[in-house]
Amino acid sequence: MKRSLAWSLAALLSVGYLCAMVVGGALPELRNRVKFEARGVMTVAPERIDRVEIERGSARVALIRTGSGGWSRAGGDALSVPVAAQVSLAVQYMHTAAPVRAMNADEIRGIAPAEFGLAPPALSVTLSAGPEPVLQARFGARNAEDLLQYMTLAGRDGLYLMSRFVGQQWDAALEAVERR
Repeated sequence: MKRSLAWSLAALLSVGYLCAMVVGGALPELRNRVKFEARGVMTVAPERIDRVEIERGSARVALIRTGSGGWSRAGGDALSVPVAAQVSLAVQYMHTAAPVRAMNADEIRGIAPAEFGLAPPALSVTLSAGPEPVLQARFGARNAEDLLQYMTLAGRDGLYLMSRFVGQQWDAALEAVERR
């Protein structure tokens, strides 16, 4: 008898809690959760980027966002869904992936860009929203531990150390577009 009374009280309390949530209009806020904040080098929302140019050595690809949110070669056919997803992910990384370290111009004064693999860069990316470029990034060599990659941004002094997955994603996107 006592056991069934305990279960009945627990069920009644559960129903009461659910009623309070319905009346209150929302689930309780979890204060221990950290809200996401994009801290990438690109402040423009990724959805606004409508043109991407990727250069590596003699390879150069220009892509345009389609009306459906996918990508196509400039003046060409639409990219397949998986390839378009790779390009979109690379664009998103520029918005969300924060540099691990930003070195100002004074810290790198007297060091040749070739020391960072930036003369010439291993990979260059230009992102545009409308007629104007939003971001021009040049990726160089990886650091000694092979975890980070050097990067410069047009119009900004200094040098950035980015997680290597950012540059790798651009490399993968370029290779996927070229294979197509």
